[in-house]
Amino acid sequence: MPRPRPAVRFVLFPLLVLVLAAPLFAQGARAWDRDAVYAQREGLLKAAVVEHPDSADALAALAAFYLKPLAPREVAAADGRVRRVMVPLRNEWSGPIKDIVAVPWVFRGDTSSAWPLLTRALKLAPNNPAVRRELAMYYRMRGDLDRMKPHMEAALKVYPYDLDLCRLYLDHRTALARVLNDQAGALRTPRTWTEDRADGRYRVTQNPSQADLAQAKSLDAQAQEVRRQAIKPLMRLAKALKEDPRTKSDPALFARWQLTTAIYFAWLGELEKSAGTAVAALRKDPTYLDALDFVVDTLRLTHTRDKLPAYKSILDRWGGVDSTPVIVRGKRGGPKG
Repeated sequence: MPRPRPAVRFVLFPLLVLVLAAPLFAQGARAWDRDAVYAQREGLLKAAVVEHPDSADALAALAAFYLKPLAPREVAAADGRVRRVMVPLRNEWSGPIKDIVAVPWVFRGDTSSAWPLLTRALKLAPNNPAVRRELAMYYRMRGDLDRMKPHMEAALKVYPYDLDLCRLYLDHRTALARVLNDQAGALRTPRTWTEDRADGRYRVTQNPSQADLAQAKSLDAQAQEVRRQAIKPLMRLAKALKEDPRTKSDPALFARWQLTTAIYFAWLGELEKSAGTAVAALRKDPTYLDALDFVVDTLRLTHTRDKLPAYKSILDRWGGVDSTPVIVRGKRGGPKG
């Protein structure tokens, strides 16, 4: 079993940005101005694009920031100790908030700003896996899973242990299974219509034929197989993390394993078990934003909502603002999905 490796992308540009922006990030909590941090990080990434206009990686790095705007900040982590945490610079959602396909997921990005960068990058490097990954994220955020599919599959071949890509696959296959089940249900449903005849208007009902029922059965079987496929990348990642000897001693790896498992429980519908596992991930790595986001979003759906304020207050503290999502309409970019 190969060891899980992170998705290696944008190696030069993010490191350069973090080094150049370090003075701003080191100002501390009192000087924190997330709009200023956003503007400075955006400016540095734009400068990299200007300096390297033919670099698909530079374009993808800026697009990735628009899709998931984060920056490091010295702030009290989930365990109360001051640590460097990657915090969100935006809490605006393009809406609707609960655009759930398989399990809850938090998206705060700006797809309209990312779109022209990604189309330009794709023309420069059609097979660049980093570009394909961000295009997959872009289409997922827009709810266009059909257009997401080829980019997701191409990127997943290169980054099989990327948790976000595993989630995209889970979303796509779960949605596909639902479509197949809906088609099967339609075939089993009697069809009714009205007809005008010489002696009056009649309501006509046609029951499903044997061929309809056979096709419905076949579609349900396909849906079941698609659902089995849906979870495979996620389970492969969980297995690799569990068997990796580094996981026991590396808090970040352990937390990633726990969050992967929590997503699996959520997909099964075991939300309280999922929330507990995500909390365990956050305890192991108190700086893990993805785990905190997952805990907050999942607690909203469980019978343990009384625990929600404590975790939401952590997220509020990290971002320096009320983390309640703000729905922003009319900012959709790119082709209509």
